[in-house]
Amino acid sequence: MLNLRITAYLSTPLAAYDNWSPSIDSLLEWMLLDKLGLVSPNPTPQQVEDSRTIVAANMPITKGDLKGQWYWQVSSPCYTILAENQDRFRKRWEPGIDTPNPNWGKRKAKVDTSQGAEKSYDLPLPLRTIDRIDWYAIGDVEGVQSLLEPCTSLGKKRSIGNGQISRWQTIPIEYDWHLWGKNGELMRPIPLECMPVDRPIDFAPLRWGWRPPSWLHTNKTNCAMPIHNVRRLTDAP
Repeated sequence: MLNLRITAYLSTPLAAYDNWSPSIDSLLEWMLLDKLGLVSPNPTPQQVEDSRTIVAANMPITKGDLKGQWYWQVSSPCYTILAENQDRFRKRWEPGIDTPNPNWGKRKAKVDTSQGAEKSYDLPLPLRTIDRIDWYAIGDVEGVQSLLEPCTSLGKKRSIGNGQISRWQTIPIEYDWHLWGKNGELMRPIPLECMPVDRPIDFAPLRWGWRPPSWLHTNKTNCAMPIHNVRRLTDAP
């Protein structure tokens, strides 16, 4: 296994609500399960547990250990925001030619636009113009590249053209920056109890899913979050 830099070159803005997504380890796990024909859009905790042995045996990323807790040795996304703006995405159920009638199934025929399939919404969508996203990792070059090649978009609302990827690049580099960066900065979320106490380190505390899948309750804990992985052109050097 080698020290790696994984790069996604983007051709359209990224829709993201935080500075720690998209998570490359989550993406690699998803792409791996999809390749093996085992992916599920809404897996149960038991299905996740059942897939752990298969994922561990085929994942092209090295597994690390922090005070007895395993994790994939990958950093958070690193990029510079060139421009920002806010779009909105909306949904409103209306009967008519363009909107089919709901499939009521066994439900009582009643429209409730505050919940369920007929729910209406008007929500903000923050967009970030960036030219590339870098992640640092320890893993196998060809294994990572082959899994990522079929992935053509990242972030939220990909179906409407956000986060389109023009190409992936995975290359070996000299240094291991998956956990600590060039200047000793934190590069990925880790549990607060795993933070060093022998030196000052900038971080933001947040409850976070630090291992994939991030939605799983057992993968969430109070974490130290990196604060230097995303920068803006206006940031002071």
